[in-house]
Amino acid sequence: MDIGGREKRGFHIIDVVGKIDRLKDSIVLKSYMNSLIGKKIVRVALNLSQVTYMDSGALNVLLYCHNALKKNGGNLVLIELNEYVRDVLEVVGLTKIVTIYSTEEEFENESQKH
Repeated sequence: MDIGGREKRGFHIIDVVGKIDRLKDSIVLKSYMNSLIGKKIVRVALNLSQVTYMDSGALNVLLYCHNALKKNGGNLVLIELNEYVRDVLEVVGLTKIVTIYSTEEEFENESQKH
């Protein structure tokens, strides 16, 4: 797994590439999120367009991120999920609590309105 961050439309976008399937990956992602919250960055978008697999540890981190950001007055959104990742998130109910955008363009258009 590789991650990188960038700013766009008042959100910090985290681009995630590869599989999130090892404990180390989940720890890195959670640490990255905690560093953002520590800097008072609480509007975060995860671009998952290049994520091919995520395990239960990754799902726990997504839930943790959602709750931590919400507690700090922010929110987490997800961008461009592939069919596999979307199915997994639907099964565990994350699609009911986190806003999901089909493309980054859709995210940009919606975030302009808010």
